Amino acid sequence: MLTGIISDIHEDIIRLEAALKLFEEQKVDEIICLGDIVGYSVPFYGYLSTRDANRCVELIRKNCSVVVMGNHDLFATKKLPSKCADFNFPMDWYQRSFAERKKLSKGKIYLYEDHELPTLLDDENLIWLSELPEYVIKSYPTHNVMISHYATPDITGCSSTEVKNFEQILNHLEFMTTKNCIYGFSGNDHIPGMKIFSDGTVKNYDFEKVILGKQPCWVTGPTVSMGTVANGVMIYDSVFRKLETFALNSPIHAIPSSI
Repeated sequence: MLTGIISDIHEDIIRLEAALKLFEEQKVDEIICLGDIVGYSVPFYGYLSTRDANRCVELIRKNCSVVVMGNHDLFATKKLPSKCADFNFPMDWYQRSFAERKKLSKGKIYLYEDHELPTLLDDENLIWLSELPEYVIKSYPTHNVMISHYATPDITGCSSTEVKNFEQILNHLEFMTTKNCIYGFSGNDHIPGMKIFSDGTVKNYDFEKVILGKQPCWVTGPTVSMGTVANGVMIYDSVFRKLETFALNSPIHAIPSSI
């Protein structure tokens, strides 16, 4: 079975449509989405005139068999994550002022209002987005894969801490094992290609193909959105356990010097 994998769309309808066209050409059997369907940040993206959160959500709803919640989706729906590393959200988090939340966060988590535009989602799409799970166990005939936006103890990606070394992923690998999953697929980091954490090592790959081994591993892949790094998608062949990244070859956005 061929599974198309998309992540971090960030309201970029043009690149989402390009990704879906690529999947059609590659004849994938199904598509899964790793979260952050919404969330347009003014400094980091350059498609203000074409962004369309509603159309992106509608296409994801129509085309994806599995969808999980990302940190920007949580913010758009004013929901709190079940856990966020070592930061404990007050239950009235969204009722507090931005200044108070910034002071409480101490840089440990992402704040959004100072650079992110409202999604303008209609009620139906907003409700659908709010009901997404934080993770899903994807079952194939010979193995299971954990689908999530990021990694335990920050499975939705709300923390500002990036997973960079193997020790940081041990909790997530253990969580995967308890759910009988050998692999975990995530997004969030906007990797130009993919990064694989396995057997005590961390390896970066360009847009290429990799055969996943028999050891448990966690993979974080590219963003669909046109931003400050090369964007793309992944396709997973569950029979041969082959994971391949495909570049969408969009122009690289430069953050304005005034920011």
